[in-house]
Amino acid sequence: MHHSEGDGWTMKLAVAAIWIFESLHVSFVGHMLNYYLIVNYGVPSSLEYIVWSFPASVLANTFVLVIFQCFFTRKIYYLCRPRLRWWVIGPIILLVLIRIGFGIETLVLLFVNNAVSSASSTRFYGSVPTASADPLADVLITASLCVLLHEGGSRSVYPRTKRLVNTLIIYTVNRCLLTLPVVVAELGVAVAGKAAWSMGLNFIIGKLYANSLLATLNTRQYLRSQESSSRPRQTADVIRFAKPHKSASDEESSGNGTSHVDAHGRI
Repeated sequence: MHHSEGDGWTMKLAVAAIWIFESLHVSFVGHMLNYYLIVNYGVPSSLEYIVWSFPASVLANTFVLVIFQCFFTRKIYYLCRPRLRWWVIGPIILLVLIRIGFGIETLVLLFVNNAVSSASSTRFYGSVPTASADPLADVLITASLCVLLHEGGSRSVYPRTKRLVNTLIIYTVNRCLLTLPVVVAELGVAVAGKAAWSMGLNFIIGKLYANSLLATLNTRQYLRSQESSSRPRQTADVIRFAKPHKSASDEESSGNGTSHVDAHGRI
């Protein structure tokens, strides 16, 4: 990113991790499509088993979602008042830990028994808790950011700051509206035990979260340019003094060797 000169090493590391896990996810999805559509083309029995690249792609998506949620949890931590910080971010951290724990459990179960029927029978203590944590975390993150931004903007007396805060709130709500329907749909297919639909949604969930995070970082430059362009230009008035006319007495005194200082400070 060309706007990362002022970012700390943690921000740059998070962006690099997003790129790495998204690249791995694309590779795993490509392997899975090659396995089902080319290698086992015309073999219906292959659909009864889950190839190893599918749980691997789910693991890559899990890391992307965790980075996304940790990024905004950190923002909430710094926006909150010290007395309320842990009360606000505590439930979000708990949901992130649930997402990680049940996600790893689901992957282990898929690697041990890759039959589609087995994945459907174990969904209520594997994929369903994992899918339940994502929409709840999204709602908590969005609600917390909107409340904190509105509270901070209402205390400002500057219209420019209020407009900036309102823009950030709109961005936050739009980001939630982008990701929330997909994770709710993922929860629905997990409850219904539709493994094929789960694979399809797995293709796009990680992309939505990764692009939402990168878009959030890239909008900083746009918001800064809007803020700088809306500032009134301050011009300093330049006062020019005309050079005073020398009188006859001044010329006479300068001719006698006495020093004279003009209006420009020259001797």
